[in-house]
Amino acid sequence: MAETNGVFKGVKVLELGAGAAGPVATRYLADHGATVVRVESSKRPDFLRTIALTPDSKFGLDGGPMFVLMNANKLSVSINLSLPQGIEVVKRLIAWADVLSENFSPKAMAKWGLNYETLRAIKPDLVVVSSCLFGQTGPQRMYPGFGGQGSAISGFNHLTGWPDREAVGPHGTITDSLSPRYVALVISAALLHRKRTGEGQYIDVSQIETGVYSLSEMLVRYSARGEVMERQGNHCEYAAPHAIYPCRGEDRWIAIAVFSDEEWQALSEVMGGPAWASDDRFATLEGRLTQQEELDAKLAAWTRDFDPHELMARLQAAGVEAGAVQNYADVQHDPQLAHRGHFQEREHVHLGPVRLENYGIRLSNSPPCISSPGPNLGEHNDYVLGELLGYSSEEIESMTEKQIIV
Repeated sequence: MAETNGVFKGVKVLELGAGAAGPVATRYLADHGATVVRVESSKRPDFLRTIALTPDSKFGLDGGPMFVLMNANKLSVSINLSLPQGIEVVKRLIAWADVLSENFSPKAMAKWGLNYETLRAIKPDLVVVSSCLFGQTGPQRMYPGFGGQGSAISGFNHLTGWPDREAVGPHGTITDSLSPRYVALVISAALLHRKRTGEGQYIDVSQIETGVYSLSEMLVRYSARGEVMERQGNHCEYAAPHAIYPCRGEDRWIAIAVFSDEEWQALSEVMGGPAWASDDRFATLEGRLTQQEELDAKLAAWTRDFDPHELMARLQAAGVEAGAVQNYADVQHDPQLAHRGHFQEREHVHLGPVRLENYGIRLSNSPPCISSPGPNLGEHNDYVLGELLGYSSEEIESMTEKQIIV
C-alpha cells in the first residue's frame, strides 16, 4: 500500500459500522495518515453502497457514490460476522489495531461477543469508541435509530420551518453530521492519553446528545425563564430585515441580515435611497422588527432584479451581511472552495473521475491528503489478511471457500 503522511501516521484504526456517523469520523484520521480498515460483508452491505444506485447500475455494491465519498483513503476487508470463524478474524484485527470505532446499536457488539471487556482482554490499551443514536446506557439505548430521528428528538425539527406550519426539520441527517466531529476529537484525546499513560479508553458517544448540546441557547433560555423557542421561518429576533429574498432567474435567492441601524443605512444607500427606506418606522431596529412582513415585501421587490452573486458582492462591499443562496452546482464551482482545494478529483475504477471533499480544517504542516476514493467491497482482503494479519494464501483461499470471507 502507498505510504501516507500526516499527524496520525502510524495509527491503526479498525472500523465496524455503517452509514455516515462512524465513517465520517474515521475519515478525519485516514485523511491525516492513519491506516483505517473497514470490516464489511456482502451478506449485509453498508446501506451507503446502495444509495443513488440506478436499476441499470453495472457495478452493484461497488458503484455507490455516497460510499465512495464517505470512505476515501480506507481499506476494505469483507468478513462474515455471522460465523464464529469470522469473529475470530476480527479479533486478530482488534489485536492489530490502536482504535476500534463502531456505530451499531449496543446489541450488535454484544451479539458478536465483542463487549469492551472482551476487547480489552485482547488489546489492553485499545481505544474503543461507540457512537450510536442514544448511547450505550438508558432505556432507549437498544433502539437502532437513524439521523432523521436524531434531528427530531434532539430538537432541531421543532425550530425549523414557519410559525404557522408543521415542523420540517433541517435537510439531511444532522446528528450524523454533528457527532463525527465529536468522535474524531475524543479519539484524538484518547490517543494522547494513551501515549501519556499507556492506558486504553472506552468512549460512549450519544448522537442525540451531540445534537442537544448544539442547541445550547434554546436550552438555557428554557432553564432560565421557561421559554420554549418557536419556529420563526427566516426571521431573527436580533435583526431586521433578516430573510431570503428572490433574485433574477429561476429559483435564485439571496440571504440578507441587518443587525444594526448603521447596516440599515448602508443597505438603503445600495438600494439608491428609495423613499420608503426613509420611513421613520424603519429607522431603528426595534421599529423594523415590528414591520418585518412589510419590510420583506419591499426588499423582495428590489432584489428580484439582480443576480444573487452580483448583489451579494455589492452588499458585502457596503458592509451588509449577505450571501447568495447557492444550489449544489454553485457549490461545486464556488471560487472560495476552489481556492482552498475543497474538492479533489480522483479516479474510481468503476465510476471514473469523482469529486471527493476535504473538510474545513487545514493543519499548516500536515494538510489532509486524499490519496484514493472509497474502496470496493473486500478490495484489500489479501493485503489486510495476508500482510497485516499474517494469514497464508492457502488460509485466505480456504476462508473464501467457507464463506468466512464474503
